[in-house]
Amino acid sequence: MRRLLLASALLLVARTARADDDIPEVRVTGDHKNAVEKVPGSGTVLGAKDLARAAPVDLAEMLRRVPGVTARQEFGGGGRLDISIRGLDAGRSRRVLMLEDGVPLSLNPYIEPDMYFAPAVERYRAIEVTKGSANILFGPQTLAGTINFVTLAPPEKRTVTADLDVGSYGYVRGLARYGDTVGDASYVVQVLHRRGDGFRDQTFDSTDALGKLVVPTGKDGKLVLRLSYHRDEAQTEDLGLTSAMWARDPKRGTLVPNDRANLNRYDAALIHEQKIVPGTKLVTLAYAYETDRIWRRQDWDRQPIAGESYQRILGDTTRPGGAVYLANTDTILDRAYTVVGLEPRVESRFRTAGVEHTLEYGGRVLRELAHYQQRAGTYSESFAGANQFEEKHAGTAFALHAQDRIAFTDRLLVTPGIRWEHLDFRRTILRQTQGNAVVDTFQQGDQSVNGVIPGVGIVAGTKASNVFGGIHYGFAPPRITSAISAQGTPAQVHAEKSVNYELGGRSQLARWIRVESTGFLSNFSNQVVVNGAGAGADTNLSDAGATNILGVESAFTVAFQELLQLPLLVDFSGKYTFSRATFRHGPLAGNFLPYAPLHTASANLDVEHASGFGGQVAWSFVGKQYTDGTNTQGEDITGAAGALSPWNIVDATVHYHHRPSGLTLRLTAKNLLDETYIQSRRPNGIFPGGFRQLMAGVRWEWDRL
Repeated sequence: MRRLLLASALLLVARTARADDDIPEVRVTGDHKNAVEKVPGSGTVLGAKDLARAAPVDLAEMLRRVPGVTARQEFGGGGRLDISIRGLDAGRSRRVLMLEDGVPLSLNPYIEPDMYFAPAVERYRAIEVTKGSANILFGPQTLAGTINFVTLAPPEKRTVTADLDVGSYGYVRGLARYGDTVGDASYVVQVLHRRGDGFRDQTFDSTDALGKLVVPTGKDGKLVLRLSYHRDEAQTEDLGLTSAMWARDPKRGTLVPNDRANLNRYDAALIHEQKIVPGTKLVTLAYAYETDRIWRRQDWDRQPIAGESYQRILGDTTRPGGAVYLANTDTILDRAYTVVGLEPRVESRFRTAGVEHTLEYGGRVLRELAHYQQRAGTYSESFAGANQFEEKHAGTAFALHAQDRIAFTDRLLVTPGIRWEHLDFRRTILRQTQGNAVVDTFQQGDQSVNGVIPGVGIVAGTKASNVFGGIHYGFAPPRITSAISAQGTPAQVHAEKSVNYELGGRSQLARWIRVESTGFLSNFSNQVVVNGAGAGADTNLSDAGATNILGVESAFTVAFQELLQLPLLVDFSGKYTFSRATFRHGPLAGNFLPYAPLHTASANLDVEHASGFGGQVAWSFVGKQYTDGTNTQGEDITGAAGALSPWNIVDATVHYHHRPSGLTLRLTAKNLLDETYIQSRRPNGIFPGGFRQLMAGVRWEWDRL
């Protein structure tokens, strides 16, 4: 009966996907069953079953279920993604290494590793998160953790999927997927479109397309070609509510409805796997992607400027800082990014003196470019404008890595490794303001950064129960706009460096319960933080010097169908993280780092019945946070400074799957209790979290017998 129940649950997933080990790809936790138990450190894999049960709207919803991870994604289209691991600043996820099938995802992985692009969760069949010394296999950021999103696998036979959601705030989502195997080749194509009015009157329209082809390349060789396109058009803002506006109406719409961002992203990746000799394979990644983003933002002031004519005035004009004065002009931020990379990776399994080795080594050559323009528009809906500022960035990176998983016995794994990173980057200023005039110029600055990143991890025990520990060096190169000034000279922002320790254990205590707990300590000799309450611009990044992050994270899963011999599947899982992130020296010594909650937690209850009925209730909690290094407690009049109160979010979904027809009907509620909370004060004011959203959906899956 239990096998039947589990099979019923898995029918919600793409049922005919190929086995993972049949597809050439790079996995951060390995591509074998129980691979996470061999990872030298803490690791979490959210698989296809987890994704299907949750019916997530965005990636942040799934990432909040990983111990040690906090995630925020803009609800109005979700175009920007803020992820923090173990207390590091979440700003645009720039301190977390983000990968897709092992390929970097951020705008420029070395010189601007920001996530202004949030890929669609429907692209993926698994999400892998590692936080220990295994991070040195990837780079350049090894500070906190690595998140790898694993894309859909082509099916073994013809499969058709159609999925539709409609919901509150004008939300509509449509998905079409087709895949098949023809001879030795297999492929899958998916197109996703979503639109909505936004919970704060910020419309969005997004299209995501993915194609994946797997073909053999002679004896013992396979090639994956992945092509994708993503487009976002959304009203998005950098101006939040004042404290009085929030108190009067926490569900007030945006103050700047003319603000709008358009983003296009094109990417291509070739992943080739060749078995060279028994036990040795070469996986080669070749990739290129381009992202262009244009964002218009209406100009505004906190205080009126003499002689200035304003389009609208909002708020309390009798109190300094209590109002916002909106001009009939705008600023247009026009950005273009290009990345090209090549990464050969070798895995070799062999024995020496009775000891088993799994040696992984390889390298990277990467070139990245960026072109910035900032224009001044003469009315608030202009995408044109006069060029006020222009610059170009260029970076060339080289990396080498090696890691050997040494199995002294089947119960003792020791995994030493080392990584080397080298980056040469250049900033060229072509146009800027000098005095009262905007002039063409040519100011150039160069810098080089090197990082040597050693680490070692140990796993002792069995697959069912083991302890693990490790130490590794954390490194992240500085952002180019912080490390080189607008005058072309080196600025006082340097690479981030830390030493990271882990000690933990995981155990299948019985068939019905599994537990895991990890203690961690990160000692930063230098950490880069945002200066000032509510600040968010690159110019506000500075060296914070020495910081400490100390904590523990834990997780458990209880299978009540095994414990109580129930006639249905009932799984309950919980996660909790305590993370104390503080400054070590100077005037801020002992203060908490910005946006580093002391407590986070989540829990899921899943129910599945063989009849096809099932559902999930998910809860997530984020504790109190400070928004600046001085740990300002009280909220200021602008809303840009002040602590963030804790919040709780409850999501729920119920579904019915009719096996003969392949139809699944579902009802989903996000933020079911409609809790109003402040999720951020960056960059300027109060930004509420998502309000309650109700959705109804239908999914149809068909595969050739």
